[in-house]
Formats: sequence, C-alpha cells, structure tokens
Amino acid sequence: CEARLMSTVSSRRYGLKWLRKDATRSTSEQLCAAVRELQADFVCMGYSGLKGKKQKVTLAGAKLSSNVWEMLNNGTNCSLICLKDDDEGELPLKQRKGVWVVSVGLNKASTKAFLDALRLSKPDDEIHVVYVKSWMENEDSDYTQEVREKFEGFFKTFGDDAQKVFSRYQDRSTRFEIISKDRRETIPQAVVRYADTVEADFVVVGANAANRVARGKVPVGSVSLQICLLWERNFVVATWIDAAAH
Repeated sequence: CEARLMSTVSSRRYGLKWLRKDATRSTSEQLCAAVRELQADFVCMGYSGLKGKKQKVTLAGAKLSSNVWEMLNNGTNCSLICLKDDDEGELPLKQRKGVWVVSVGLNKASTKAFLDALRLSKPDDEIHVVYVKSWMENEDSDYTQEVREKFEGFFKTFGDDAQKVFSRYQDRSTRFEIISKDRRETIPQAVVRYADTVEADFVVVGANAANRVARGKVPVGSVSLQICLLWERNFVVATWIDAAAH
C-alpha cells in the first residue's frame, strides 16, 4: 500500500496510519472514529469493499459495503467520495478531463455539493450543475428561476479577479442545465440519465446530515441516496454543516 502511494504522489501529500483491529468495536466504528479524530474534510472509500466474504447492505436492489453505509449514517461531518470504478484507467487522472454532474436545488446542501465538485476537480474539467423540473412545467417556475440565478451567479464570479477564492476556478468548464423529467420518471432517474448522456465520471449530491439527524431522520435523504445507488460509477456525498447553529 505504501509503495503504491509513494509511486503516485509526494510523501508530503499523505500520511499512512495503520489501525489495529479492536475486538470490542466493528471496523466501521473504528473508521468513523478515526475520521472524526482527524477532522477530515473528505473520506474516500470503495463501493463494494474488499473481495471475498464481507458484510454488505442491500438498498433498492443495490449492494454496498457496510463500511460505506455506516460512514454515511454515523454522523461524520466530512464529505464521502465513493469509488465504483474497478479499473483506475477509467478515472480522470493525469491529463484526462474529468466530468462532474452536480444535482442541485436551493438548499444549502446543494451549494456544498457544488463547492465540493469545484475543490475536487482539476483544470479543464467539466462541471455540469443540473436541476430537475417536473415534466408538467412548460415554463420555468419562480423556484426554477431562483435556482438558475443562484448558480449562474456563482459562474460569473469565476471571471472576476477581485473574487480571490472563486477566480481560482475560472479554468473549469461550468454549465447550468435544467432537465425535465420524462413522464413517470423520478428525479434520481432523470439525473442519472443526464449523467449517462455526458459520460460523467462523478455524480455529486448534497446532504444536510446534522440537521436531518437532529430531526430523527437518516443523514442522507432518499433522493440523494437513490441517485448514488442508481448511478453505476463514482459518487460524492457532500455534507453540509450549519456552523451558525453552533
């Protein structure tokens, strides 16, 4: 593992920590505790886990690693990067352009999803910000117009050198797309359909985990979770933490 890291990135960019298995706690509990201790911004995990006999969780007919499920549901404050690609040649590494699809609305978690896509992307990557409207909505509703104005406003700041943070991302190709659901099509199905069309490498969704847990709900909403499960490639669950509440 260390040899693989050393051949890929500089030693200044990673730290390797081995955890001894604690017989009193599950692997997922140890992983979640380690992430909280590190105060990590991101955690990267494989969708299916190691080969061989391993506990998995079945959701909507899809099987994912129990460790991934616990990381999503144990209240960690970092965003989760989950890799489904088995072959590293499929990933947008080195000179290959990456394509990101971000599912958005007006909520703060959607904003965090967009910001995470920016942070994780590299120069020349494409970032498609998509909002799904009803198939019965012939003209943009007030809500749809607000979503458009919000994210197109973000895009305009990229070319403004006075914006010290956002101007750093002007070398990304960004676009806002409103997509209509087909009749009897769900929002997750519409997002995945669009992501297939543009051959996306990653789909990014937002989650207001702490707020949902406080209200007795699971950290990731059903729509966001279904997008991740339906999508056959890699996904990111961007966790929004409302600092004002603390």
